[in-house]
Amino acid sequence: MIDSIEELKIFSTIFELKSIRKAADAHSLTSAAVSKRLIALENRLSSKLFYRTTRTLSPTHTGEKLYNHTQKLLSITEEIEHDLDPTNTLKGKIKITASASFTQSFLLSVISGFLEKYPQINIEIISSDSLVDLTEQGIDLAIRHGPSRDSSLVGQKLLDSKRLLCASPDYLIRHGTPKSPVDLRRHKILTVGQESNWHFIKGGERTTIKLTPIFSSTLGDSVLGMAESGHGIALLSDWHIRNSVLNGQLKIVLDDWESDPSISINLLYPSRKNQSMVVKSFINYLKMRLADSSL
Repeated sequence: MIDSIEELKIFSTIFELKSIRKAADAHSLTSAAVSKRLIALENRLSSKLFYRTTRTLSPTHTGEKLYNHTQKLLSITEEIEHDLDPTNTLKGKIKITASASFTQSFLLSVISGFLEKYPQINIEIISSDSLVDLTEQGIDLAIRHGPSRDSSLVGQKLLDSKRLLCASPDYLIRHGTPKSPVDLRRHKILTVGQESNWHFIKGGERTTIKLTPIFSSTLGDSVLGMAESGHGIALLSDWHIRNSVLNGQLKIVLDDWESDPSISINLLYPSRKNQSMVVKSFINYLKMRLADSSL
């Protein structure tokens, strides 16, 4: 039947990456060696695990069932190895994707603390403001802003993030401080992406401001930099401007008005992929740091 735990790890990698070549790279093996291991496993089980064409690899019903059982077994194996380790040290690798802005503004400090606590863990970050295919790229966790557009992913909300109006002290001296959202119409506006309107609410009063930005960028860091340089007023996430406000580079304006809607920060992961101890530990550590921060 099953020859070894390593065989199941290779099978799981093939299943998750949907590619023998990518699985071979992940295990530092040749494609021929991985293909041979897979055929041997299918022969011992007397069942085909994948449908193969020249371009695609998709699991059979038996392959689906074996993967589900394999994830449970590998999780137990990992716990056994951890419990029997005389140093009781957490080991392994975790691959994370998050926006470039969130990575620089907050996540790197979390990762630094996590690696100090668990020095035998390796972490790889894909900093991208674009959507990334978690399964195809073997990513364990994704930190996303706003609702997920991928129904195949599962996850949890970490927190709601407020968006705050901000500008440099120099800009406010030169152009004045707005007293209400309506005053924004005479100010220079900096936007993230293709925003055409900002919505604000205060008590039962709701105001919408049509935007004609002098600068816009899909990169939040670019908008942050322009605001710090005194080019206008921006609407940015609280975690993004926190350090700039603390060091005096930016001032929050109209803080009695709330930007609507707020944007949630969510933790997502592939629905088929059971979380390893490393992933669970990182999630717990991330939540702890979020609870201790002012985000």
